[in-house]
Amino acid sequence: MLTTTKKSLGLALASALVLLCGAGPAVAQAPLVPIHVAGVPTDDLTPVFYGIKSGLYQRAGLDVQIVPTSSGTAATTAVVAGTYEVGKASLIAVMLAHLKGFPVALVAGGAVWDPKVPFAQLLAAKDTTFKVGPEMNGKTIGVPALNDLNTLVTSAWVDKMGGDSKTLKFVEIPNSVATAALVSHRIDACVEQDPQTADAIATGQVRVLEPAYSSISNHFMFGAYFANTDWASKHMDAVKTFARVTYQAASYTNTHHVETAAMMSEITKIPLAIFQKMDRVQSATSGDAELMQPLIDAAAKYKQIPRAFPAQELYLNG
Repeated sequence: MLTTTKKSLGLALASALVLLCGAGPAVAQAPLVPIHVAGVPTDDLTPVFYGIKSGLYQRAGLDVQIVPTSSGTAATTAVVAGTYEVGKASLIAVMLAHLKGFPVALVAGGAVWDPKVPFAQLLAAKDTTFKVGPEMNGKTIGVPALNDLNTLVTSAWVDKMGGDSKTLKFVEIPNSVATAALVSHRIDACVEQDPQTADAIATGQVRVLEPAYSSISNHFMFGAYFANTDWASKHMDAVKTFARVTYQAASYTNTHHVETAAMMSEITKIPLAIFQKMDRVQSATSGDAELMQPLIDAAAKYKQIPRAFPAQELYLNG
């Protein structure tokens, strides 16, 4: 009887141990897929920073890290070389890379223009009187880089209003000194983005001409996340997960500017007081190719890319 009791007790203890430790061998958790996102740490990266900070990517099986770069061109070069998995840049840069046959494919939509959030404005000195249209013919326009998005939207707006963009003189000038160049009349007009726009207007020495991005469309995508096609083809699940989580994060950050202001102020080094007042860039919440087509068509029209093409081509299996 005693022996039977001991056996029963032993079986009970063994059963309890199985329940505590699991019925079988422990299953190792799959390692997180590393994704380094190369890009300039500006407001349009808010969804990715939020996705990292909130743990959204990690819970989805991704180890996403931001790698700051000096420009979108630097990010594109690094992704083409395979140094980093994903890059963030102007959609125009991705379009050019695609048409030149570089191994890049769009994996998620980025910054989107919406005139209800006019973070970018075409500005002129307050003591000038010309208007957008024929009165801008022959004017000197400051841009951060020739043939960039600002060049395109200014040209398109002047033509749309009856002027002749072929007469415009574009000169490169850093964003940091654009307002001073306007006030001193070294340039006649330029497109500035927040926080520079808000700062410029606050001086009382400039005036707003137009929200020039609307010359392309009132709703279009101008930023994008892209990957090296070789890496993307081997990591399709990770690519799809990155896109899904980024759009999930954007759905939150587009409508929670107060909650994300401190985070982005710390990252961009823009004072919080300014960040809380400025218009924030909206981000895509889907990969709708139709959002890209207006920019593709405009860039082709103004010879910034060799030809127009269906936006779907930018995706890996387009």
